[in-house]
Amino acid sequence: MSQNPFARFARWLGLDRNPLRRRCDRVEAVVRLAAVLGAMIAIVAGVVLGVREYGVGLRAEAEQSRVRHLVSATLTENVLAPRLSAAGAAVGHAQATWKAPDGTSRTGVIDVSPTKSAGDVVQIWTDDNGAIAQRPQDRETTIVAALTVGTGVPLTTAAFLAMVVVVTRSVNQRRARRAWEAQWTVVEPTWRINGR
Repeated sequence: MSQNPFARFARWLGLDRNPLRRRCDRVEAVVRLAAVLGAMIAIVAGVVLGVREYGVGLRAEAEQSRVRHLVSATLTENVLAPRLSAAGAAVGHAQATWKAPDGTSRTGVIDVSPTKSAGDVVQIWTDDNGAIAQRPQDRETTIVAALTVGTGVPLTTAAFLAMVVVVTRSVNQRRARRAWEAQWTVVEPTWRINGR
């Protein structure tokens, strides 16, 4: 048996033209070859989709930074009903006033730290009309989204293909075991007679 890793890999893929291969062995080899090709295609697709997602994120960053503005808001009341945010930080809400980018005065309820009180000034994000908006997407969010898509596609595909290979191997081994047992029931009686 060759110790060359490339020769072993070619044999594992069924590319060695072994005349002793059974039909089930050839089927299993085709499934393995398809899984390897599928994984390679998934890696390329993951890179392409990750790069595309990164581009979408960069455009979102540029658009959101163009239409969202950081303004100062003055709390007009103490913080009410503190609660835990999705990130686990304590947050409350309070009435506040701020100036829209066009200079008009706005009033509304904003989320603030529970330690703030009436008269405190906090920074908030607004859109072009002065309505409260989410913080613009940052580069870290763009990178994480691109990496998630770029690695998620190949990893999910590889997991699925590995499962297909394992199931195929299991079914083939079960069939081979049954065939061997059936053949042994035919040979065993004659072997016992000749062995005496």
